[in-house]
Amino acid sequence: MARSKRYTYHKGFFADNALDFSKRSSFIKEILLERVNPSKIILPCKQHYGFSAIPVVKAGDQVKVGQCVALPPKGKFSLAVHSGISGTVTEISNIRLPNGIECPAITIVNDMKMQRVPSMIHRENMDLTSNDVLGIISNAGICGMGGEGIPTAAKLDRARRYAVDQLLVNCLQSEPYATSDLMVMSEYPGYVVMGAAACARACGTSKVVFLISEQRKMILEALENAINNAAEDFGEIKFDIKLFKERFPQGYYRLVAKALFGTTLGPDDTLEESCKAVLFNCSTMCACWEAISDNIPCMNRIVTVTGDIATGHNIIVPIGTPVSEVLAAGGKIDDTAGPLIWGSALTGIKITDPENTPIIKLTNAITVIRKQEQPRTPCIHCGLCAQNCPMGLSPHIIYEMLKQGMPKKAEEEGARNCISCGICSYICPAGIRLTQRIASFASEGRIIGENSLLHNTHFKYNIEEIGDLSLLESYNVDTADSSDDDPDAVILPFEGGKKV
Repeated sequence: MARSKRYTYHKGFFADNALDFSKRSSFIKEILLERVNPSKIILPCKQHYGFSAIPVVKAGDQVKVGQCVALPPKGKFSLAVHSGISGTVTEISNIRLPNGIECPAITIVNDMKMQRVPSMIHRENMDLTSNDVLGIISNAGICGMGGEGIPTAAKLDRARRYAVDQLLVNCLQSEPYATSDLMVMSEYPGYVVMGAAACARACGTSKVVFLISEQRKMILEALENAINNAAEDFGEIKFDIKLFKERFPQGYYRLVAKALFGTTLGPDDTLEESCKAVLFNCSTMCACWEAISDNIPCMNRIVTVTGDIATGHNIIVPIGTPVSEVLAAGGKIDDTAGPLIWGSALTGIKITDPENTPIIKLTNAITVIRKQEQPRTPCIHCGLCAQNCPMGLSPHIIYEMLKQGMPKKAEEEGARNCISCGICSYICPAGIRLTQRIASFASEGRIIGENSLLHNTHFKYNIEEIGDLSLLESYNVDTADSSDDDPDAVILPFEGGKKV
């Protein structure tokens, strides 16, 4: 694989040591990847893009590891939720997550026995059709684990309908401190490669391209070895690796389109339609192969516990684990600790109740920020925010327009193109929270129509036979052209307004 070219989204100015995250400390592979076994988990029924799932357990029920505890409502775009521990359901109540989502949450107290559902065994018959793969991934409750949260089966189905030419795997974790995706690539490169190849088959393409930072030499070697090992099982798949410069936010899909294809995507454009490519996070591909090969649903993920005063530690966490228990496993946090961030340093959300805030499928990190008094002054018109905005915006101008009540003018300045990366707030010497206001305005304009993309994927669940099943033993997937009006069918229309 010839890799002389280095890709990047932007060739503009970078402030000294401010946004040049290529100078951050090297990724250190932990000797042993620790697993957290929490005293309880709090499982929100909406951890994904779409509608909330419906609990199918009640208080007092005993559950096992891998058991499905919440199902998509019939006819709605949603995902199943599974337990990563065994124990007793003690409560089902509404919860409000830091991102503002309100939904039912299932609290399960751990019995520490780790009893697994019997279906979680290696799959012997791997002679699977594309629809089989889509059904497994859907039943496993897998969504984009890089932060987007779109159900992976629906995204694959959309890629198939647009007849994409290649499947891209984002291994470009570039945000400061967070290294969970790098750990996935280091520990499970074979699963990432095999998952990507299986997903490529499912969406009808024979080319898989891995996007990785030029600095990750150790991970690059592991990836090359995994590709060589996968060649026997996926001989028809052509694998390639593209090296990128280490910049933030390098892996965002619109910036990938600019770097790889020279295409500028607007807020309403998709990578699938405009570039004939589909982009997935490496952790998502790993979860897909776990489901396909080992019948393991999406019930755990790797989380980085880190920050400017934390040592930096990656651990495997059952989804639903309270942040407080993750912090306890991630190392001592001293008295100089400031805000806790649910997510990465620049794009995460501040939390105030770690005991009742759970890890969800999208939580790649818990970041601990140092206590400090940030200076706040009026804008000094230095222009740093405009010089460093990856979308080419002028945040200080847009901010002022929104502040003065001129949303139309702000929109004309491109405010809807904000990707909420946090760079402008980070670099602002006046301490103005530019991202908060601009990103909120941008998100208000991204209203998703329920039938905005008439490509429906039909997934069937036999609700009467759930029991202690993980929903991975049996599945049935129809194409969107199916005329079957089975009343038990759960229809998951891809509401195409979420542009990826």
